[in-house]
Amino acid sequence: MRNDYEGITFISVFSAQQLIYPFHSGLACFREPGEQCSYLRRVLEETAMQISAAVHHNQIVGYATLLPPDSEERWKALPYIRMMGALEVAPSYRRQKIARRILQRLFADARDIENQIVLALEYYWHWDLKNSGVDVYEYKRMLKRLLASAGMEEVYTDDPDIQAHAANFAMARIGRNILAEQMQEFFYLANPRVW
Repeated sequence: MRNDYEGITFISVFSAQQLIYPFHSGLACFREPGEQCSYLRRVLEETAMQISAAVHHNQIVGYATLLPPDSEERWKALPYIRMMGALEVAPSYRRQKIARRILQRLFADARDIENQIVLALEYYWHWDLKNSGVDVYEYKRMLKRLLASAGMEEVYTDDPDIQAHAANFAMARIGRNILAEQMQEFFYLANPRVW
């Protein structure tokens, strides 16, 4: 699906063959842009992943991913959990609400989204603090506002990586068709010591 917004096209990608655009040189938070594009193509071939991307001048200038939990993660125990992976916008394209539009497209086009819980585990060591011009806690506040705009709410978890630093946090979007029992399973898995 496509949607134009101030010269930027927003697309959803569900297969490696659909990932036809190169990555902007500023998309380097996780890997070099070419390496990240190759990595995402491989993941698209291996798993049920979705990428929502912003395209400008025939290159991806921002993207977010939605995929199943890794096999070693605790979240794999619940088949209705999806993970929001990378969320990145090239520095020269920031402050234009592109990330917000990418998230809107991600959730609008996601298959069976109302039957899923989407979990975002946010670790400060993945954030582009150097180019943001803000400290880690202001970045955290900004990111929480962005994720909340997509219907996500904070989730308290004893996940060791989340607990490793006060700036780290987790948020989830619970689909409208998730049953009370599924929510209970999810919250127990998030923080069993509370139960």
